[in-house]
Amino acid sequence: MHPTAHQALVTGGTEAIGLAVVRRLAREGHAVTAIYLAEDEGRQEARLEVAEAHPDVVFERVDLTKSAHVVDLFDRLAEMGRSPELLVNAAGLEAQPPSAFLSATGLDAALNLSLRPTFLTCQQALKAMAQRRFGRIVNFASPSARQGGEGEAVDAAAKAGVLGLTRALAREVGPLGITVNAVCAGAIQTERTTQACGEQLDALVRRTPLRRAGTADEVAGMVNMLCEEGAGYITGQCLSIDGGLT
Repeated sequence: MHPTAHQALVTGGTEAIGLAVVRRLAREGHAVTAIYLAEDEGRQEARLEVAEAHPDVVFERVDLTKSAHVVDLFDRLAEMGRSPELLVNAAGLEAQPPSAFLSATGLDAALNLSLRPTFLTCQQALKAMAQRRFGRIVNFASPSARQGGEGEAVDAAAKAGVLGLTRALAREVGPLGITVNAVCAGAIQTERTTQACGEQLDALVRRTPLRRAGTADEVAGMVNMLCEEGAGYITGQCLSIDGGLT
C-alpha cells in the first residue's frame, strides 16, 4: 500500500462524482468504503467494475438519513478495522421543483437527504479521528449555498447548512489535527446533470470563463488534494471548482 494510505469513507459512492472520488482515492492506495442508497443497472455495473479493479474498495448500501443506521455502519467499520480517517460526503440532492411548488413534505425530504447525512457521518467519524488526532473531512456544498439561484431555494438552504457545519467543525476539531473543508462544484458534466438540467447546464457553461463544463475526475482531483497530508493547513474553507464562474 501507499506509505500514507488511510481508511476512507465516501458517501454517494455510486453517483458520477462520488464514484470518481472512490476511484481516485483507491488509486492513491487508500482503502475505501463507498456508501450508496439507490441502485440501478448502470450503477451496479460501475460498482462491480470498481470493486474488481480495486480489492480494497468495499460498497455498502446504507440509508444515511437514519441515525441508527449510521451508528451501526460505523460500529461495523470499527470492528473491521476500517474506521475512516478520510471522510468525503459526496451524496447529491436530486433536482427539486421551484420553491413555490414544493410541498412542506418535499422540503423536509430535501433537507433530510442533503444536510442530515453530512451531520450524522461527521459526528460518527470524528470519534475515531479525535483519538488518532488526524482526519480529513470534505463535504460537498454547491454554488447556490453562496449566491442563491432561481428555483434553488431548497438546495441553497440545505447546502448553506453544510457550509455552516463545515466551518463550525473546522474550529472545533482543528486542535485535534483534523481538517474540515467543503467543495462547491459548478457546471459538472455527468449523465444525471445532462438529463435533468441540460439547458441550465448549457447556460452555466456560457457564463463560465473556461467555456466548458467540468468533469467528475477534476472534482475528484480537488477532493484528493484536500485529503493529502500536505493539505494539513487548509481548513474551514469552501473551495470552488467551477471554471471561474464565481
